[in-house]
Amino acid sequence: MTESCLISSRHNRHFKRWLSLRESQGVKTHQQCLVSGSTLLKERIRDSETSICEIICPSSYVDREELSSHGTCFTLSTELFHELDVFGIDEPLLVYPTPSIPIFDLTQLPLGLEILCPIGDPGNLGALLRSCWAFSVRTVILLREAVHPFHPKVIRSSSGAVFSQSLSQGCSVSELHNPEIVKWITPLDMQGDDIATLSWPQHIRLLIGEEGMGIPSLPYSQRLRISQIHASIPLNATVAASIALHSYRQQHPH
Repeated sequence: MTESCLISSRHNRHFKRWLSLRESQGVKTHQQCLVSGSTLLKERIRDSETSICEIICPSSYVDREELSSHGTCFTLSTELFHELDVFGIDEPLLVYPTPSIPIFDLTQLPLGLEILCPIGDPGNLGALLRSCWAFSVRTVILLREAVHPFHPKVIRSSSGAVFSQSLSQGCSVSELHNPEIVKWITPLDMQGDDIATLSWPQHIRLLIGEEGMGIPSLPYSQRLRISQIHASIPLNATVAASIALHSYRQQHPH
């Protein structure tokens, strides 16, 4: 692949596109994401089934020749590169095509372990996806309120698990009241059966609450909770979800 000359103008069309990839809307529009960190970059290059599109290097980076065999290398001025390098790593960035995320039919009964997720905070969603991958969740169904799973902060906080975990698209939280949808949902909140004594069903669609907002008030057939010694400060949603996933896998290892 070829290497471009130094880009130093904010009006450069490539730079404007890359800058938009820092936010969910840009990722959705261009169907591309920014991958940072040498480990994740190497993993994406190694595991990619398609050619890598673009590699963005800081002007101080010297090993471009090795990277250029995997895609087109672009060099940015220090000022522009720092705008894209939101984590301050000062290493090449990968512009990677995002995989398609299929629509999930929530009127169908659950199959295995499924997670229904409205989480809008990138760090929290990334942490959840990391746990879901660790505990072999069949699919994570992202409600419309959820942040885009290939937001840079989701990618980083998931340690790249977002590229491995099966993802699906669901409806909005406001549509969960549909009787044909809500009957298959089991929320994890502050009331209901204690997971410590629960006989977990093998097939379950577990709804994780959004930080601050919690679980929408709906007529669920069953609710689950995690007992806390000090319940006045509830567990972070992603921590609670990880505990629940571990509890499920204790009873259903595979």
